[in-house]
Amino acid sequence: MLKRFIKIMGIALVMSGIFYLPDVYRYMADGVLYVGKGDGMKQMIPFQLYLYEHFKHARMWYDLSFGLGGDYFTSLSYYYSTSLVSYGTFALLHLYQLMDRQSTVEQLIHMQYVTAVLKCSFVFSATYYAAKEIGIRHKMAMLAAVLYSWSTIFYYFTFTWSFFSDVMIYLPLSVLGIERLLRRKKPLVFILSIAVTVFSNFYLAYYEMIAVGVYFLFRIIRQHEEDRFTRTRALTTTVLSAITGFMIGNIGFVAGVSSFLNNDRTLEKLKIPLLIGWSSDNNIFYGGFHLVVMFVAVIALFSFSLYRYYYYRLFAVTTWILMAGSLTPFVGSLFNGFSMPQRRWVYILAFSTAMLSALFIQHLAELSIRQLVYAAVPVVLVIIISALMQRDFHYWILYIPIILLLMMLYLKEKSTRLLNVIIFAIAMCQLTLIQDYHYGVQHKYFKTKDYMTEKVYNPAMQKEINQIKKGQADDFRRITLSDDSSVNVPMYYRFNGTMLYSSIFDKKILKFYEEELQIAQHKQKNSYYANLSGRTNLASLYNVDYFITAEDDHPTLFEKVDAFTANKTYELSKNPYPLPSVRVAEQTFAASSLHTPLARERAMLEGVVKETGTAGNFEAENILPAATLRTEYAEWTDGLLNVERDGGGLVIKLDKEQTSRYKELYITMKTDIAAPADKDFYVQVNEKKLMKPKKDYKYRREAKDIVMNIKATDDIHIHFPAGRYHLSLKSVQGEDYTSLKKAYHHYRKHPLTFTRKRNAFEVDLQGDKGTLVFPMPYAVGLKAYVDGEARPVEAVNYLMTGVPVKEGDRKVVLTYTPPYLKWGSVVMLLGLAGASLLNRWIRKNNQLS
Repeated sequence: MLKRFIKIMGIALVMSGIFYLPDVYRYMADGVLYVGKGDGMKQMIPFQLYLYEHFKHARMWYDLSFGLGGDYFTSLSYYYSTSLVSYGTFALLHLYQLMDRQSTVEQLIHMQYVTAVLKCSFVFSATYYAAKEIGIRHKMAMLAAVLYSWSTIFYYFTFTWSFFSDVMIYLPLSVLGIERLLRRKKPLVFILSIAVTVFSNFYLAYYEMIAVGVYFLFRIIRQHEEDRFTRTRALTTTVLSAITGFMIGNIGFVAGVSSFLNNDRTLEKLKIPLLIGWSSDNNIFYGGFHLVVMFVAVIALFSFSLYRYYYYRLFAVTTWILMAGSLTPFVGSLFNGFSMPQRRWVYILAFSTAMLSALFIQHLAELSIRQLVYAAVPVVLVIIISALMQRDFHYWILYIPIILLLMMLYLKEKSTRLLNVIIFAIAMCQLTLIQDYHYGVQHKYFKTKDYMTEKVYNPAMQKEINQIKKGQADDFRRITLSDDSSVNVPMYYRFNGTMLYSSIFDKKILKFYEEELQIAQHKQKNSYYANLSGRTNLASLYNVDYFITAEDDHPTLFEKVDAFTANKTYELSKNPYPLPSVRVAEQTFAASSLHTPLARERAMLEGVVKETGTAGNFEAENILPAATLRTEYAEWTDGLLNVERDGGGLVIKLDKEQTSRYKELYITMKTDIAAPADKDFYVQVNEKKLMKPKKDYKYRREAKDIVMNIKATDDIHIHFPAGRYHLSLKSVQGEDYTSLKKAYHHYRKHPLTFTRKRNAFEVDLQGDKGTLVFPMPYAVGLKAYVDGEARPVEAVNYLMTGVPVKEGDRKVVLTYTPPYLKWGSVVMLLGLAGASLLNRWIRKNNQLS
């Protein structure tokens, strides 16, 4: 058995190598990367880099460089932190680093190819064994493995969101497990499949729960003649096995679910249509964006005489249901947790059609030529019409007449040699289809190494940031890099930043940005927060020492100190009023007494904000009522601004003598586009310009009040592109930075020493009494020890962490452990014991029977 497994794995590696040979060639010859220019470069590569560095050094689960700080293991469980495939990638990357001294970024790019080939071989092997288990013969099982592992959806997943294609291993593994359980009374493979699925990714586990659950229902509603359990026993044993597998893999699942529940993906309401719109992207027969089904599977669907075979009927019915489901976005919404429709579920259709195609070839000899022709007519017509309507020729369709002719010859001669040629021709057709898919559908998303260096990760920028980091006081200092390459640039360049692009992170951060501090951001979309809108108070509160930009958008008080050239010319400015990394605040102010973002900033500078405390008197005068307003190429009626041409809008005239007292103005406003709904737009207030997504953008968040902070002036111009906008002005307040300067001089006299250890943060105190403030988001699981004594940890300053300290205290140690880890480990051990007991119980009953 082991020798055969090694042989199959060897074949799988060869087939996977063949599949990826064109991509390896494109990389070697032209530098074309097998990494998507969108989320591939903006999320997948930086997340893997980040996790690799933290896993390699066995760092604490909570990290300061994860955006503004947070539990990166839990938050990134949607991506790679619990992926077993990623663990393998990181292990291979570590070996690679021992042999080669290139940059880690370049090495990880190389590893994408290695991981893709290995993962493809795992998909191939799992599919082969699943096919064999249901009685598909060797060569046809090989064909099923080829069609599934070489499918467009696997290519797309691995290229765009590489962690997604992990699920394409788990589906055939789960089917194999169910079949071994029902046909052989052997539960271990099924338990293993459930364990690795739920551990690796809770989101993919949800997909698998639906797919495998439906498959199991099909199997017990109409049982196979070789099944060895009664329906009741089959249901009981399978449920027990699933529970046992879940217990083994619970840690990853609980990590994912807890991150999901602690996330905020509130979207504007969008109507989901009953049917998908007609487009080549949605055409699963020709030129589809996610999946192109092999035409042989459609012929198999219309070969009704073969439905008498159990598994043929099972996969044919499944395929019909899935194809019908592909016509409505509601199926995509179901698989996406009843939210925004996504077509990621079509990997299940790819598996179903691969198995059906293999079964069709296995029973091909039982058809007549007439039956074959009748079955082929519908799909041939659909493909021809699609090619004509889409005006796009794909070379793989040249195989259709060749394969059909070979099938007809086979039906006459019943030659094994001809059958082998048919299988080979179908495999070549699939390989050609993938190249058509690459060049015809996905080519625009492929970029080169030069693009990566120019737009994403530049060695010259890395060198400059390394130089800046050498001068930083400790590991809690931050840098803001204002660049349009990727929100996750801090992960590329390995510095503490102020931004994050991730589908899941702590929802308190969005509340902080959108409601409590009303920080103006570009994009107005889910999965994103970036920088602090150049507000110097916030920069000092969050330890931002430097600001790097290629635009003239430095924070008002920051002082320009240098310029350098990377892919373009950047300016470096420095914060003249930095605060210590951690500080002991003596005064406590009640959050309920602070009503504006500016008042909250000032309170955090002069003390600490908690749920209870003294009333803070930090409100600034609202000078908007004394202003005069007029429109510019626009009409403003009942809050609706009709802008007649680009650059039109509203002008606010203030008292020059009054504004001269301030360094900066905080304009609180709410604005959103009313029409046109299908175009991105901007809102510009003097020098500050924000880009916003179109009204019908599917990941768009609700428009809320924002603070547009600008240099103090008596003329405020609010500009928009031509269109209609909802505009509401709330207040205009001035900031002279008295509170910041006061805090700066006060805390300079009380410097504290912060040290980041591998598994803890340590602070050397000076004996002051008050609240030790860590400018990082509070998380359940943080524990504090003051001179060895446990102290409570609390949420303060809206998005910071506080530890009460007494006079005479000397050292604070802050640690973090995910709250689910301890009990999750116990449940995992119980699950392993349960798997052993369940397997022994089934074997014992099997022997008795």
